[in-house]
Amino acid sequence: MPRMMPGTKPLLLVFALLLPLALVACGDGGERVDEELVRRSPAAGETPPGTTPTPPGEAVAASTAAATPAPPTATPNADGVYIVACHDYYVPLDKVHRLEEDCAPNALVSLPDEYAYGPQEVVEGILPDLLALLEAASEAGHLVAVVSSYRSYETQRNTFEYHVNEYGLDQALRVSARPGHSEHQLGTTVDFSSTAVGYELVEAFGSTPEGRWLAEHAHEYGFILSYPEGKEVVTGYAYEPWHFRWVGRELAAEVRASGLTLGQFLLR
Repeated sequence: MPRMMPGTKPLLLVFALLLPLALVACGDGGERVDEELVRRSPAAGETPPGTTPTPPGEAVAASTAAATPAPPTATPNADGVYIVACHDYYVPLDKVHRLEEDCAPNALVSLPDEYAYGPQEVVEGILPDLLALLEAASEAGHLVAVVSSYRSYETQRNTFEYHVNEYGLDQALRVSARPGHSEHQLGTTVDFSSTAVGYELVEAFGSTPEGRWLAEHAHEYGFILSYPEGKEVVTGYAYEPWHFRWVGRELAAEVRASGLTLGQFLLR
């Protein structure tokens, strides 16, 4: 469990008791829908918007090194979707770029319990920057926890199907990625939350002290907000103030200075 500020323990205990009720078992692979995404529901009345890593332990672990995003395959498949390279931290992932079904990180490591809400795993190479970010937030008085991290293709399939069944296809496409299109499959993307919003993934997190601190400082540690507010037409997804993808400190600074979304920057 993440570290707690005074007075938060009762809330966490109640939430922990309710958490199993949010799990949904489905899929041939026996994997569950990610519980925090079950809690993530579209707001009423929302309108859909228009329509290599280098193996862990090698140079990519040095997050201050400059990175050159790799282009997707030159020709889309029959569905008009481009297949991007597996094991590349810098590929674009969006509505028309995806990973193969069997793409999975080479080496995953677990986050320390004090910074994770439930078991969480990320690619080993990003762990130093992630821990530095979480420690800096803590030192600034903001107790932030990772509530979602690596997600397999099968888990994302189950998650997307859950949203379709609950909210219909149009709304599901606003708040959930199709399998293969999720940045979480890279193992370099995390969702943050805090006690202020009950460790849920809601837009209100962006207005909390923790959410504001992340928006201002996450890039200093190599993390970029993938789906910023007011960019739904560009990204294809609703505003997600909790969803940050690691691209390394130098590249994150360039993305921040450019004023582009991460997807736009990677596709330049």
